Amino acid sequence: MSNLIGASRKSEISCDCELRKINASNSSANLSRSESFGKTPETVENDEKQEKTKRAKSSIIKDYLVDYTANSNLHGLKYIGEKERTYVEKIFWLFMFICCVVLCAGLIRKVWIKWNESPVIVSFAENPTPVWQIPYPAVTVCFETKAMQRKFNFTEYYHLYMNQRDNLSLYEQHMFEDLTMVCDDHLAPANGRKFSSGVDTVNNIKSVSPNLTEVFFGCKWKDIPSENCSDLFSPILTEEGLCYTFNTLGPDEMFRLNNLHKNYPYLEHDKRAESWSLEEGYMAGTPIETYPHRGAGYGVKSGLTFLLKAKKIDLDYLCRGPVQGFKILLHNPAELPRLSQQYFRSPLSQEVVVAVKPKMMTTSYGLKPYEPTRRQCYFPSERYLHYFKVYTQANCEMECLANFTYTRCGCVHFGMPYGPNMQVCNAGSRECIKSAQMELVTIEIQSGLDSRVGNDSDSLGEALAVSSRCQCLPACTSIEYEAETSQADYDWAAIFRAYKLYNISEELKE
Repeated sequence: MSNLIGASRKSEISCDCELRKINASNSSANLSRSESFGKTPETVENDEKQEKTKRAKSSIIKDYLVDYTANSNLHGLKYIGEKERTYVEKIFWLFMFICCVVLCAGLIRKVWIKWNESPVIVSFAENPTPVWQIPYPAVTVCFETKAMQRKFNFTEYYHLYMNQRDNLSLYEQHMFEDLTMVCDDHLAPANGRKFSSGVDTVNNIKSVSPNLTEVFFGCKWKDIPSENCSDLFSPILTEEGLCYTFNTLGPDEMFRLNNLHKNYPYLEHDKRAESWSLEEGYMAGTPIETYPHRGAGYGVKSGLTFLLKAKKIDLDYLCRGPVQGFKILLHNPAELPRLSQQYFRSPLSQEVVVAVKPKMMTTSYGLKPYEPTRRQCYFPSERYLHYFKVYTQANCEMECLANFTYTRCGCVHFGMPYGPNMQVCNAGSRECIKSAQMELVTIEIQSGLDSRVGNDSDSLGEALAVSSRCQCLPACTSIEYEAETSQADYDWAAIFRAYKLYNISEELKE
């Protein structure tokens, strides 16, 4: 009896469920009828077709994604589309995949930034360049004594000018002021002339400077003595005054003479480069003995040897201080030397041996489509210099300094290249020249200097515009020379006595 009752209850429950299902289906049917109420049969049919199309498209996309994940070689991606995987597993592998994509994107961004900032790779040449394909360095020598005491006693005239200026003639005053342009900065009188005739200043400096025979005692090139050092060295005018140079290009090959003043020459020799240019080097078929001279090999006997001299009576300890001797600079034959910036010193009574190591940089023409600022160099046709024919970084910086100094001071140093309508600075402008040099260096270092000092004066604003046009990048083909020096005592008096050259020995001791 109890069993029958239980069965009847189960039947009742089953009937209730079926009844609910029927009621639910009836309610959905009623809802469908209410939604479609007021629609034509065609509209209902179109809506059904659109829904079927959307479902088909989403199903196709889903199938493609599942198929892609199942057949992908990317680790972990196939687990996302597998049906037997739980949602936790799928979310985990999706998260890991997104992390990998983000990490790869970050690495790609770093590589892009690095390439964008420095797209050029510097590497060593596969084949070494023979020494004879590179020109021997230009050698420029400057004497520290700017005025020989026998010709003009600078120390004596300094005290006369400072204490008894009215007792000096106008010529003596001008001579002293001109010489302060090649002496230490603090010796230039602030109340002296601000401007002067360039040719007069240069002639005054040359008249009291030691000439070539008074500086050089003997010279050898490739271990072959030269009868006269003037065959190897020639005068050159620099910021240090009158100096002497070897293996430098001639004036018509270094300068654009049409844009320069005609007051005085910077270089005084007529040697011309034979089949050599900075970009192309020596052309095929160029003879061994050519100009500029080739590097002929290794060792002291393959280079330049010269003996310098100075008389004790001519030494001056005020103009350039207590250090006596010579300044020497090795530089590119196509560059105008600046011994006020870089040099090595050759003291008196010392033998200096210099080991030269050339550094040659060449650039593939495949980089020419890149902007110069990206490859960090200029090809010859990309940068025009107003005063120089050959573009080098040193020549560009020299021209930039001349233009900046003229803008700030209204004049230039006589050792700088300048145009025919520019004035030459003198003692009264020496402080301005020094300040202009420091300002130019500061502007190059501090990119934000424009906002801080741009409103000080109109001349400074113009000077900043001049400096912004400099952008003196290296040349895409450049040659530099590293010098390694060694020194030893040179007992010249003993060697002269050994050769019984008593007259010369006594003459140099004076």
